[in-house]
Amino acid sequence: MEGAARTLHTSNPDEARPTLERPPKPELGDYSSNAAMLLARHLSDNPRTVAERLRGELEADAGLAPHLERIEVAGPGFVNFFLADSWYLGALGDLLEAGENLGPAPTQTPEKILVEFVSANPTGPIHVGTGRHAAYGDSLVRLLEAAGHEVAREYYVNDAGSQIDRFAESIAARMRGEEPPRTATRAST
Repeated sequence: MEGAARTLHTSNPDEARPTLERPPKPELGDYSSNAAMLLARHLSDNPRTVAERLRGELEADAGLAPHLERIEVAGPGFVNFFLADSWYLGALGDLLEAGENLGPAPTQTPEKILVEFVSANPTGPIHVGTGRHAAYGDSLVRLLEAAGHEVAREYYVNDAGSQIDRFAESIAARMRGEEPPRTATRAST
């Protein structure tokens, strides 16, 4: 995209750079760019006209054209890209070819990292966040390990201490048909 944009205008490094993002709806393409709207003021032209010119430059790019099903101009001057099936097949082939080497390249400076996650509270409510945070924490650790870091997992069960003592005393009181103590004291040892 930047190469095509440079054919229309040489940008100043301090200026806003065009973006290439996923559009909010699939019918708007696989990717979308605001480049025409940024270029329009420098070219003293309508953003849609600039977008049409950009589309022409991109469609003429022999290296890019085989990977695109089509390029559309939308709205005030967005350039929307629809990837061709051949691009997906090529990407799948690259993934299969990578085999065991798929994933992040090992870091040159591995670190020792401690990741604490979930810390279940047996006296509190159980909610969806508990499961989600466990999966997220475990995934984060696996990614760090794949990058070559030495990672330790710390998962607090939280099944000891004054909070659990008060919980046990409350359950015992209910089992005896009594009201739970308002402030339970810890048994001395």
